[in-house]
Amino acid sequence: MRLGPLQKYILITGLGRKRVLRNVFLGYYNGRKNTPSFDDRVNAVTKALDKMVAHDFISADGVKTAEKFFIKTVQLTRRGRQKAKKLRGEQQALPLNRKINKS
Repeated sequence: MRLGPLQKYILITGLGRKRVLRNVFLGYYNGRKNTPSFDDRVNAVTKALDKMVAHDFISADGVKTAEKFFIKTVQLTRRGRQKAKKLRGEQQALPLNRKINKS
């Protein structure tokens, strides 16, 4: 899946934390010249979180009604942590099993 700038921001922000409140992601728009209205920002973050949950990059906690799921906190999954490290440029350790001879 190709990630947009907001989705990349969500992954990198959640990398060092256990759980992140959704209003933290509104900080993506701080310092920008042409910021959208508050409602548009909330809708953009909501759609980005929903897509990332569907693609298994994050898991979300919140309240589910008959029509909608209201996300309160998010947590990166294993796949999300791997993608965030790749975006940040950190080298990942390969899961190799090495045999050590003690003689």
